[in-house]
Amino acid sequence: MVTYRHAKAGDYLEIAKLHVKSWQQNYRGDFSDHFLDTEATAEREGVWQKRLNNPMPNQFCWVAEKEGEICGFACAFLEDDAEHGTLLDNLHVLGTTKGMGIGRHLMALVAQEVLKNDPGGKLYLWVLKNNISAMAFYERLGGFNIETVVGNDIGDKEVRKCRIVWNNLKKLI
Repeated sequence: MVTYRHAKAGDYLEIAKLHVKSWQQNYRGDFSDHFLDTEATAEREGVWQKRLNNPMPNQFCWVAEKEGEICGFACAFLEDDAEHGTLLDNLHVLGTTKGMGIGRHLMALVAQEVLKNDPGGKLYLWVLKNNISAMAFYERLGGFNIETVVGNDIGDKEVRKCRIVWNNLKKLI
């Protein structure tokens, strides 16, 4: 059985580990092997320790647990963008638990949180263009790609990333 709860400060190491594993499974080729295998762990641990110990006022994070271990998480920033609304900055599910509805459930929790704070709220995220399975997942959930840009704000190489948006969050719930 999978349970869901808000992330706690002490979750940062487990979340960072899952985040790195997800990157290693989905971003190989977009990021260098050296970054994924050597640098990503310390980088993600620093990010998650900061986020969970000193959260931004508009930040919220959910975790999914199965048998006491975190198997998925979502982190978002309310009203991050005047035009596109809340930024879903992270959504990752452990590869061995994909297909169990965890990502869909985390998306529903995020949508509920956004709508609780803003009944007309919108949601967007960035996903690497080469992450075909994530692109298909977001499309199945009603998201649509409004732009593709080149950036180097994560990882160690320039990547092509797509802005996926949802203007009607009730469809996610």
